[in-house]
Amino acid sequence: MTATSSIEPTEAPARRTPWLSGVAMFLAVMTPLLAYLAPLGFAPLLALAGLLALPGLRLTRAAAPPLLILVVLALWAAVSMSWSPETIDVSKLKDYGDIESLTALKLFLQLATYGAAVVALRGLSDAGARRAAAVLAYGMAALAAVAALDSLTGAAVYQKLHLATGQAIRPDLAMVKVSLSTYVLALLFWPAALILSRLSRPGLIWLLAAGIVVTSVICSSDACLLALAAGGLVWLLVYGFGQTAAKVLIGLVAAPFVLAPLAVLVGVQTGVVAWLHRLVPASWDARLNIWTFAADHVQIHPFRGWGLDASRTFGPAIPLHTHNAQLQLWLELGAIGAALAGVFFCWLAYGVVRLSRESRTEAAMAAAALVAYLVIGGLSFGVWQEWWLGLGALTLIACGLARAVDEPQWIALDELAPVS
Repeated sequence: MTATSSIEPTEAPARRTPWLSGVAMFLAVMTPLLAYLAPLGFAPLLALAGLLALPGLRLTRAAAPPLLILVVLALWAAVSMSWSPETIDVSKLKDYGDIESLTALKLFLQLATYGAAVVALRGLSDAGARRAAAVLAYGMAALAAVAALDSLTGAAVYQKLHLATGQAIRPDLAMVKVSLSTYVLALLFWPAALILSRLSRPGLIWLLAAGIVVTSVICSSDACLLALAAGGLVWLLVYGFGQTAAKVLIGLVAAPFVLAPLAVLVGVQTGVVAWLHRLVPASWDARLNIWTFAADHVQIHPFRGWGLDASRTFGPAIPLHTHNAQLQLWLELGAIGAALAGVFFCWLAYGVVRLSRESRTEAAMAAAALVAYLVIGGLSFGVWQEWWLGLGALTLIACGLARAVDEPQWIALDELAPVS
């Protein structure tokens, strides 16, 4: 045997993706800044990230099914404009502001750009992903601390920063702006917590959680508190029971997309909704009225819906949107739209099942982040809001970055224990 033949084969050099690493680092740096200063900026941020990531985009077989589902959903939404009361006369579109009002067009642009960002950054090198993940996690911890302190002072810092731009802002509006950061924190808590755990920074995890709770309580961000609680419960179940809990999660994700209108109507018929009216505060009382109205009108066009953006046409009964993603989908796009959206989110939930075979910790993180997005979407924002869809894409990216961070060395010590 020659000397060269006895040499062990060397490992292949680590793959380098400097351009994608730069895009990921840009996202990680900008996320806490936008979350505090201008949350609506997540729409252009994710669009820009998608455009920048195009040179590194490599479509894979795994990415095809969810993208295809979203393409079909966007096509159905565009078709529904033909009967929507919010239909816009294309001949009257004259400037950017008019074009910007075309929700159907924006859906395709967002799918192209946000989708490019998510898919391309899945091809990020491990080293680049680890660096971006660390910056993102530390940034989230810093954001949580700043948001909590600012909320305790009545948004004094935010008001001073706004004043520095030459425009004053009312204290109550400043508090509303600060409260928006809690939605970003609630979504990214789970990937950030996993990253900090693997970086052996448990104290920062507690800081992150405390910051979210304090800011949410002071700013009355009830949906964030519910999302954090629901995410925590799902995390415990998936971490504790693995695939079994992950499979149950698929059904739990599907149920609201199937049953939302029926559940509200049953609640009205049985008196549960009337009972809740007597218990809940004004903001939730308004939601109950909106949900009842939306569920009742779903019955008129249950299959095709009223058309994209129809929620905007019902006057005071529905201010802009239904404050519930599933009901809005049923109302505007009917059973077809609700089913397509439900299939997409069930596909994500099925990804948790697959992931649980490799790592319960990572599966629990993904499950909790998914539930957090659905809970907040089911209580607060319109389905088609660009920044909210951008945050969904960012959450997927953050979960991918978290998975690239190595487990702490001490976790592997059990392998050194003597076998009895």
